[in-house]
Amino acid sequence: MTFQDTKGRQSMASLTTELAEILQTVQRPGDFYTSGTIDIFAPRLAVAGVGPIALPLLPVQAQQLLAVAEQAPYGRGEATLVDTEVRRTWQIDPARVQIGGRHWAQTLADIVARATEGLGVTGPVVADLYKLLVYDLGSFFVSHRDTEKAAGMFATLILVLPSIYTGGALLVRHRDQEARLDLSCPEPSQVAFAAFYADCVHEVLPITSGYRLALVYNLRRQGRGQVPEPPNYDTEQTRVTALLRQWSAGKDTPDDDAPEKLLYPLEHAYTSAELAFDALKGADAAVAAVLVAAASAADCDLHLALVSIQESGSAEHIGYDGSRQRGWSDDEDEEDFEVSEVYERSETLSDWRRPDGSQPALGDVPFLEDELCPPDCLRRPGARRAVFPRGDRQRRRLLRAYVPPGSPGAVAADAPARRPQPGRLGCDAALPGRSDRALGQGWRRASLTPVA
Repeated sequence: MTFQDTKGRQSMASLTTELAEILQTVQRPGDFYTSGTIDIFAPRLAVAGVGPIALPLLPVQAQQLLAVAEQAPYGRGEATLVDTEVRRTWQIDPARVQIGGRHWAQTLADIVARATEGLGVTGPVVADLYKLLVYDLGSFFVSHRDTEKAAGMFATLILVLPSIYTGGALLVRHRDQEARLDLSCPEPSQVAFAAFYADCVHEVLPITSGYRLALVYNLRRQGRGQVPEPPNYDTEQTRVTALLRQWSAGKDTPDDDAPEKLLYPLEHAYTSAELAFDALKGADAAVAAVLVAAASAADCDLHLALVSIQESGSAEHIGYDGSRQRGWSDDEDEEDFEVSEVYERSETLSDWRRPDGSQPALGDVPFLEDELCPPDCLRRPGARRAVFPRGDRQRRRLLRAYVPPGSPGAVAADAPARRPQPGRLGCDAALPGRSDRALGQGWRRASLTPVA
């Protein structure tokens, strides 16, 4: 529920709390498609009527494959038709194809694992070889949907073997979204793959030169249960967009008291080297996808950043029996000290990343606890503390850093995207995670922060 003051503005506490409540329901990552490349040991490939096939595919062997292949059909309702105005591709039945080698089973398992992770699917998945496809000059396939060819089938996996060609981009559409995938792979030691849900409309653009050789697999969910579908967070995205727009509009009022940034804690830890939108894990990736779309629609900037929270103060030595002692040696463990007083606490954002991978030079930016979603997420009971004693007397200077319980990372959002004003941070979003040791030892956290 959103609480408003007498002027109809959203209160600061309700804004951060409501954003956290919405994003905490976003748990399943994945998209309607996924693609990538993977290094391989060349498999042993043989086709009945041709024999062993060399990879990358040679033009002479491509011609031999075309001689034993058949024109690929397409489905229209219950009918199976052949029409080169709709589909001009050649296929070879899997019964005539042998593919193996010492490493092939593991390579295929790795590709299936990456594909299912990208689609947001958990649980055992089986990949059934459906066809070997050969594309020559001018080959294409107009927009269409795949039919479910086996019980439990939920997606199609295309694996392009090392081939030399141009053109042939794969277009995948779902609702109002479209992805254009280039499955060409310049390295002969790599294969490109793409997977998409069976209800997606897709199209293969014409091959403009060379030959392409591709394996097509049906991905099936094993066991009982509902067939997987693409994750759908349209409702959550709409609600977050509305919150950010309301927040943005409030920044133009003279008595606005809403936070300048919004930070939301994530679940996983990330180092500085790992910090990137496309490297986020699990639910963090799902949350980031919602925030990227919502921030764009609300005209806000979104960033990843590391969150550093450090305290300095004094520590007292504790004896092995739990009592305070006056003397100790310099090689005693950190656990032999207890925090007695905190002098200073600093909370900053750094190491900024944008969704496009760029790294804006924003430097270290402080943040306030009321910008966190929810506001108490970094001070909840059970937070881990790292204590680093310094000095040589009974009371030692110390440094310590907090790690929120069950949340090695955090996300932050900032005010609406506008031209930066002197002395003020704009709308920004940051995702936190655990990073490199700071000040000798310590924790730094990755965070998403929207900057206006």
